[in-house]
Amino acid sequence: GRGAWRLGLARTMGWKDSMKGLKRFAAAPWFPIIVGALSGFNLFALVLSGPLVVLFCSAVLANPKRWFFTSLANAVGTVAGCCLMVLLIEQRGTDFVKDAFPSTFKSKWWSWTEETMQAYGSVAAVPVAAMPIILHPLIFFGKLSNMGNTMLLGSILVGRIAKYVIMSQVALSMPSALRFFGASQDTIEEITKDKAT
Repeated sequence: GRGAWRLGLARTMGWKDSMKGLKRFAAAPWFPIIVGALSGFNLFALVLSGPLVVLFCSAVLANPKRWFFTSLANAVGTVAGCCLMVLLIEQRGTDFVKDAFPSTFKSKWWSWTEETMQAYGSVAAVPVAAMPIILHPLIFFGKLSNMGNTMLLGSILVGRIAKYVIMSQVALSMPSALRFFGASQDTIEEITKDKAT
């Protein structure tokens, strides 16, 4: 009941606090790889999006010269999570996504992705993957339409590299525009504060 919900909330908040504590390592050479791995993990956790934006932008701001490496590491980490998701779908069927992640099925992006994929087919996979949205619907409809794994995961990689390259440049030049990537005002303020220090 309510006690379990509070415990779950406390664990989630603990995760988020731990992730924000990671920021102090933002300049470390391994930091973008950790953030990328967490991005892949978030495909299953779904609660770390805000803290991940902060960590990604912190990595970019801590060492602006490695903005492309940071973008690439985040995209590769995300695709690693997608690869695991694809394997689970192949073992358990496409309904696995709906059963395991019911909130993604109710998302407005679910129907948008479905309509886009129906209208444009696999050509739409790269632009959809570049959008600041969850990837579950793209993976679901890609597998449902028998899109090959290499094509699907390659499209997600290209799309996510584009997304993170743009995000890194926005973080460096105009953090307030991160709202277009779904960043909350609190997240933007935290990044702006990091940029100023």
